[in-house]
Amino acid sequence: MLKAVNLFLLSALLLSCSSKERQIREFVKHELAHYPGAGLADLYKSYFQDAYGPGHLIPDTTQAGAYLDQELKEPLWGDTLKWQALGTRHDFYRINLSLVKEGRIPRKVLLEAMVKSASLARKPDIADWREEWAEVVGVIRKMGIVLPGFEEEEKAIEERLVQGEVTGHHSRQFVELYHPHYRIIHRTVFEEWKNTYLKE
Repeated sequence: MLKAVNLFLLSALLLSCSSKERQIREFVKHELAHYPGAGLADLYKSYFQDAYGPGHLIPDTTQAGAYLDQELKEPLWGDTLKWQALGTRHDFYRINLSLVKEGRIPRKVLLEAMVKSASLARKPDIADWREEWAEVVGVIRKMGIVLPGFEEEEKAIEERLVQGEVTGHHSRQFVELYHPHYRIIHRTVFEEWKNTYLKE
């Protein structure tokens, strides 16, 4: 009986591990399908944003609004994805600022959504987060994908994590190729918006 229980638990664990690996693989494939020029830093940013949300952007809503206004005036808008699920859990979505620029999403509504979303992030502690990210890197290596500047970006991310800094930034090549302009909202807000601001 005990042997049967142990076999069941082992099978469940293996299934869980393969399921997590499958999610990571899908996340990587999806990201690179839309952004083939992305590097490890860009994959990290998406994965980080799904866990920590927009909190680091809005310590001060006035400043967040001013930064948004400044960005809306910028001339280069290359990214055509209107919205994108992030990471493997899809707790957060990127919303393209072109939707604000075009008047589909009111500026005030977006800022309020960011404030609401910030409190809904799971925000894992640094030890758990380092383990999570190490698992992602391990799967990427197994996939045999060649990413530009992989070793350097892996080292830079790890150095920041050792210092307790979880925030990530897009790689220079990503910014030059795609000119990203977006903000992050929680999936509950995204679901609310699907029948209003995000209606096709």
